[in-house]
Amino acid sequence: MKQLLLAATSLVFLASCATRLASDPPPGLPAQISAPEIQVGDSWRYAVSDGFTRLSRGTVEYRVRAIEGDTVTVDVIANDRHHTELFTRDGSWLRRPATNLQEFAYNPPYRAFDFPLAAGKEWSARTIATDPADGRSFPVGIRGRVLGWERVRVPAGEFDALKVHRRVYFEYWVPVYRGQSVIDETDWYAPSVGQVVKSETNSKFLRFAGIRPPGFVRVSDGDHSNDDVMPRYEQDEWLVYELLGPGAR
Repeated sequence: MKQLLLAATSLVFLASCATRLASDPPPGLPAQISAPEIQVGDSWRYAVSDGFTRLSRGTVEYRVRAIEGDTVTVDVIANDRHHTELFTRDGSWLRRPATNLQEFAYNPPYRAFDFPLAAGKEWSARTIATDPADGRSFPVGIRGRVLGWERVRVPAGEFDALKVHRRVYFEYWVPVYRGQSVIDETDWYAPSVGQVVKSETNSKFLRFAGIRPPGFVRVSDGDHSNDDVMPRYEQDEWLVYELLGPGAR
């Protein structure tokens, strides 16, 4: 039953990425959307939920602390836990956690967006992610596409947004235990607020051996009756972020 549920939710997630959306912008919006103008003091707060169960996972708030050249320093408060992330002015990642992984530094920057954004635009990028904890580095491949315009409702209201999907191949590995992560990241970018108003992150990783971590669910393309078949892909968390509104300055 658990495998059937996982398969069903995965199909829904992939179908939502493949749905054909409007290529023409809503009235009053340009066909191409430029990068936002970020300022010190800007902040955004999101409700976080589990994509499988829809149960709450708390909130996360991003506050722009400093801007020096093309580097934006952002304080992140997630359920009373604080850390710092670094971005470029156009939203590329310089230092932040990868989806369902720890924090990495990226060189060149992880190109989450490729401004100006327009319906149908595609891009490919590669970067090297370095784990500051042990200095190990891993190649990362990114394939991005702007799927089109969609009206999206979140707790902060309704917004006309460009839906952006990224398929990411993260070659992070742990000896004997795990290999490549395949990550789907979907953002709804609303020009009216100059920010993502909704985001979904979902990934699976190739497990070679070892004890299954608690909370992980098996993913398999075949019909294996033996749960010990190796290697296999296992599901990481599927998280949904929805804009609550600006945070406190």
